Amino acid sequence: MADRCPRVVLWILFSISLFWSTMILADHVPGHAKLEWGIGVSALSMPDYRGSSENQDLIVPFPFIKYRGERLRVDEGIEGRLFKTPNLLLSISGNGSLPSSEDNQARQGMEELDASFELGPSLEYRLNQSELSSLWLEIPLRFAYTIDGGLDSIGRVFHPRLAWRHPAPGKQDWKLRFAAGPLYADDTHHGYYYNVNAQDATPDRPVFTAKGGYSGLRADFTFSRRFGRLWFGGFIRYDDISDSDITDSPLVEDEYNLTAGLGLAFVISER
Repeated sequence: MADRCPRVVLWILFSISLFWSTMILADHVPGHAKLEWGIGVSALSMPDYRGSSENQDLIVPFPFIKYRGERLRVDEGIEGRLFKTPNLLLSISGNGSLPSSEDNQARQGMEELDASFELGPSLEYRLNQSELSSLWLEIPLRFAYTIDGGLDSIGRVFHPRLAWRHPAPGKQDWKLRFAAGPLYADDTHHGYYYNVNAQDATPDRPVFTAKGGYSGLRADFTFSRRFGRLWFGGFIRYDDISDSDITDSPLVEDEYNLTAGLGLAFVISER
């Protein structure tokens, strides 16, 4: 990683993008404050990359911001209400990944993976609503970039999914969300993580050239709640890349991965 981009900055950006990707779009309930802001800290555990058998654990700070306007809302995600119907929303979808660890055995002798983030629009359509929950079809398209003293494109990711959402009717009620769906990525994105060039090939790591296509199944469960001025939240993410277009890469050691995170924030101001 370049010296021009301090590791702590990457971790903060990563924490924000990862939490937004899994805790995006709470249904708005009247009576909540229009603006809340504070500071928090998150603990994360995740694989070096999807398919890696080696994990990383870290603790990073993050800014806590919520804004609930008539057309724009920032509520563990960015949501724009651009349509006349409340059943159709446009949001911003994000995700992030850490740089690979220096001692990752599968990539030994290869160039390290840089920290990266994904960002793009997501169209959300409400399929059903009951008194306590709703079911949404979410269609995000994200553009991925590495962070190494600059921004370098590493392709696109498409992640259609069904999402069950349980909003928090009161300020200190639980907010829950479960979402699942397939992942697809182009050959540039797959290639960045799973290609093995001739100069990096070994008897146990043959040449591999990834193609675009099915990237596996992803499911997320998230939860959050306010306790006075304290906000508590977390997520569990399950990735299954069996039968995907990247399974045959020699860099794939584990077809099933878990990523988890917990966050605690202190709300400094709300109005």
